[in-house]
Amino acid sequence: MSFLTSNTMLLTQKSMDYLWKKQSVIADNVTNAETPGYKAKYVTFEQELRDRLQKASEHGQEGMRTAMREGILGSRVETHRAENETARMDGNGVNVTEQNIELARTYIQYQLTTRAFAEEMTRLRAAIRG
Repeated sequence: MSFLTSNTMLLTQKSMDYLWKKQSVIADNVTNAETPGYKAKYVTFEQELRDRLQKASEHGQEGMRTAMREGILGSRVETHRAENETARMDGNGVNVTEQNIELARTYIQYQLTTRAFAEEMTRLRAAIRG
């Protein structure tokens, strides 16, 4: 198995995809904060990944790596609409303060993930150079 397609790198890629999509959805929510009837959107990924990895850990040592790989690859980033939440009388479901806090948190998570990726590449480069 190549380092670039290892479970760690696949998980890093999926995490970055999730965080990028989450930032995009939050930005869309904030943009539509004044649109009457607009319902906030949110992104899910973490719970599905957690469930899949938990299930993979139930396999024996032999099949765990493959099951984890399948769990990572099978986890999907999905966008949902918060239909039952309304923040204002006009039916708009966006709480701008909450969205800005979540955007800041997501930004920090994205930065940490990209830093971890860069550090992993630095270690790989050092191993290759000797």
